[in-house]
Amino acid sequence: MKLRSFLAIAALTATVASAHGQDQFSTPQTTTPWWLEDSNVFVFGGLFSTESVGETFNFIGTDYTDAYILGGGVQTFVYGQDDGLKLGIEAGASLRKGPDVSGEVWAGAVIRADGFIHTDRFKVSASVTGGFSATTAPLDVEVVRELSRGDGDSSVLFYMAPELSLSFDSNPNVEIFYRLQHRSGGWETLGGMGEGSNANTVGLRYHF
Repeated sequence: MKLRSFLAIAALTATVASAHGQDQFSTPQTTTPWWLEDSNVFVFGGLFSTESVGETFNFIGTDYTDAYILGGGVQTFVYGQDDGLKLGIEAGASLRKGPDVSGEVWAGAVIRADGFIHTDRFKVSASVTGGFSATTAPLDVEVVRELSRGDGDSSVLFYMAPELSLSFDSNPNVEIFYRLQHRSGGWETLGGMGEGSNANTVGLRYHF
């Protein structure tokens, strides 16, 4: 049932597609701020796993919990070009339910291999975000891991989010993506923690 819920989210996300036109003759010339020249916004949702980050990558076979996440964020790239390596920054926020509702905010740097597969119909990109994450309260799985460490504290941890995305040349500004939300103490560097939490998510991104 939990796996079916995750796959249902993925199927719903993948149905979004329709191209839109733009009449460039009726649009006045404007100057785009540098922070919007290569930016995007995104939303996502998914389920948490009881397992490690490596085991959670097996999104079909991993052990899902009842906890889920709904979130979104913004990315701005400051170096690189399309169909190449790009560097930027990311910030985001989420609501987590498991069993109580908690909030999360994160920020960090993102590196993206843009269009490492690019045909005349679609483009596949990969990225990873690394930074810091802060939460208002722990999930059940985080409480278990805090207790296993004796005096663990998962409120502020390292953040990592590897991602694989797909867009179509008929509507290149819209992407669907798979993203793994990972929090950890980095071998007890923060909060005396190892693993914090891991979630498999799917989402939708719009490029400006």
